[in-house]
Amino acid sequence: MINKIGLGVSFFDTRFGGVYRGRQVLCIGRNGSGKSLLSYHFANQGIVDDDKVLLLSGSLAKDVVILGESYGMNFAAAVRTEQLILLEYAGLLGSEEAISSNIMLPPEVFVELQGIIEAHSISRVVLDSVLPWVAIQPLTRLNEHIYSFIHALDRLGVTTLMTLPKPLSNASFALKKQMEDIVPVVVTMDHQNGLNRTMRVSKYLGEAHGIVQPIPIMIAPGKGLVLETEQSRGRDSQDQGIVVPNVGEGQSSFSFVPPKEGGVPSSAAPKKETKGPIRFSDVIRS
Repeated sequence: MINKIGLGVSFFDTRFGGVYRGRQVLCIGRNGSGKSLLSYHFANQGIVDDDKVLLLSGSLAKDVVILGESYGMNFAAAVRTEQLILLEYAGLLGSEEAISSNIMLPPEVFVELQGIIEAHSISRVVLDSVLPWVAIQPLTRLNEHIYSFIHALDRLGVTTLMTLPKPLSNASFALKKQMEDIVPVVVTMDHQNGLNRTMRVSKYLGEAHGIVQPIPIMIAPGKGLVLETEQSRGRDSQDQGIVVPNVGEGQSSFSFVPPKEGGVPSSAAPKKETKGPIRFSDVIRS
């Protein structure tokens, strides 16, 4: 029997019965589309289900708690009891400079992540964003690297939600396609200047029908992602804008350019002096 767990968004879970336990969900979208908020829903559902959750974010941990609480998610108490563990990307994300520099985490960081998952019996993981784990160079190694990364997550036995910014370059589109091909559930978020928000389930392994049409959604105070109702469609656009804050999404799109043949892989490239190594062992509990 196929085992599923809740994504944490009621209309999605009603339609699909949740997501596959022990596998991955990929959420793609531009800045402000709701990617981070979807990851908060996923984390909150884990809290409700009494799972241990690890959330790795480009945002400050304290900001994640504040935003989660604003949507009715009991993040503060979960952090105090260590049911929710918040880690930061130490400033590597959240700026165009970081994205364009093609920063990729060294292999030993995954070992640290594995140690935290095993030590805290984590069953749900959020990688917001997954980009530093998969933006491998040169591009010829992309397929092999993504395959290894996803199967490493499979071996950990965790259910993982990963966010990915909207791609721009040919290389970033190639990365997106490789991720979509191997991940069983893919969700695409979109919006137009904070209005006309949609969620499209572009892939759900085993589902043949009803996964292409975009679902109209909105962001409601105290609730987060909900279905857009007929009443909400008739609201004044200014009123809609009030209920649509940005939720910790610092990058609108991404692009990485593979080096010329013979170039130095990113793992061997010299690090900028202003950016220190990521310390996953610095678990934030406050």
